[in-house]
Formats: sequence, C-alpha cells, structure tokens
Amino acid sequence: MATAEAIVNNNGIPVPADIASDHTIDPNDIMKRITKKTKFIMPVQLNGRTSNMDPIMKIANEYNLTIIEDSAQSLGAKYKGKFAGTFGRASSFSFYPAKILGAFGDAGIIITNDDDIAQKSRFLKDHGRNEKNEVVLWGMNSRLDNLQAAILKFQFSFFNITINRRRAIAELYNNNLKNIPQLTLPPGPDSSTDYFDVFQNYEIEAENRDGLKSHLADCGIGTLIQWSGKAVHQFEQLGLKVSLPFTEKMFTRCLMLPMHVYLSDDDIYYITEKIIKFYE
Repeated sequence: MATAEAIVNNNGIPVPADIASDHTIDPNDIMKRITKKTKFIMPVQLNGRTSNMDPIMKIANEYNLTIIEDSAQSLGAKYKGKFAGTFGRASSFSFYPAKILGAFGDAGIIITNDDDIAQKSRFLKDHGRNEKNEVVLWGMNSRLDNLQAAILKFQFSFFNITINRRRAIAELYNNNLKNIPQLTLPPGPDSSTDYFDVFQNYEIEAENRDGLKSHLADCGIGTLIQWSGKAVHQFEQLGLKVSLPFTEKMFTRCLMLPMHVYLSDDDIYYITEKIIKFYE
C-alpha cells in the first residue's frame, strides 16, 4: 500500500504487477504492464529478499525507465553481491520497530546517487527549509529525532549478528518442514548464490492456512497473516483495474511464522513439531 501511496501522492498512477514464486515482483509481468506513459519501475524488496534485478534492470534500460526501490523490509539483503537499495536512482528503508534494524518509534531513510534528490529530500523532511533556515519549498515534518538515531546507531553495531541469526532460524525452519507436501517454503539461505536473504519475515504458503493458524494459536504460537482481506488492486475506490492471479492466490495461502533473534533452536523445534502434527 505504501508504495502505491507514494506514487499517488506525487500525482502518478500506480500500475501493479503480479509477483513471482518468491513473492517479489515478476519481471515477465512488468513487461505486460508497460505503456508509453510508464516512467518508473518500483520493485518492492520484500521479506528480506531482493527482486530478480537483472531482468528488471534490462527492462528499465530498454524502455528508458527509472528504478526507484522500496527496500523497507530488506536492509542488508543482496542480489549478486549488490545491496538492496543500490540498483536504482533512489531507495527508501524503514526503521519501524518490527524491522530488522528497528528504532523505538517510526523512522526511516532515503538513499540516492542523485545530488538533486538528496538535497530536496533534506529540505522536504524539515518543512522545506534549506541550510540557511529559508523555506524554499513546501515540505513536511519528517525528521529523524536524536533518540531514534542513537538507538539505531547502537542496534547497527550488531546488525551482522542479527542477520546471521535470522538466516540460521530460516535454515532450521526449512530443514524441519521440508518434507510436508502441504507447505511451500521460502528459498533457504544457501539455496542460490545470486541471493543473500536477511529474512525480515519467514513466510510460508500453506494448505488450510486458516486452520493451521488457529491450531498454532491453540499451542501458544503467534503467527501473522500480513496480507488478508483484499489486495490493494482489488479495492474499487482506488480504481486499479488489473488482474493479478498469483497475488490473489497468495492472499489465501500465506502465513508468517515467528521470526526474531530471541527465538531459540528449541523454540523452532517446538513450532515445527506442532506444524507437522497438524498435517499428519
């Protein structure tokens, strides 16, 4: 939703594309959506994984399109050795408390290789004021306060430890659940040399998803259906008249299992044992 809102708030028209099997944007579907009016491609680097960026970059170059990344969930993720957020003209990251690198309140950053965007972003975040405290454009109140900055600086000191633990948890989940035919698991940490995933979330596809969620709740295990109800493109009020069949299918199947650095190996064994029991 946030990605589309950013487009609308800048007088653009968002055109959603379907997702691939790893739940990132599908380059093949991007091709189907391009028209003479298309200006940007905005891949969402989701769940701690980058999109398949080589074909996306190829499309952007072929049609002279600018890439702007939504990397809110993928700080530290890489594609072929290159960090999420460094493929396009600019990218945004979120430091909301639930993110891999989280503050104690709302926070985020923009990174860019464009000096004009960098300067304008600095003005926009502080009511449109420049270094001389002159108002040069309409802005907003979006400064990162000192407390959040201090917390993030401390959290960043063990960021690699956080990522490594999340990857180890994902590997343990995959090893324990790989023989359940009713589940589709995310790619494992070492499943491809092209991707370095940081596992902001551990999201599975599950048959009888709602039943599994209820069963795990009865076992004292909290799970999350992050995408429920309607997909953004299905809300009539927004006027996004497209068909995204794989996205719509995932709305009935996706379930996020617990994923944070305070989970022990015993916690993972308990969770996976209860999932296995449900499908027996």
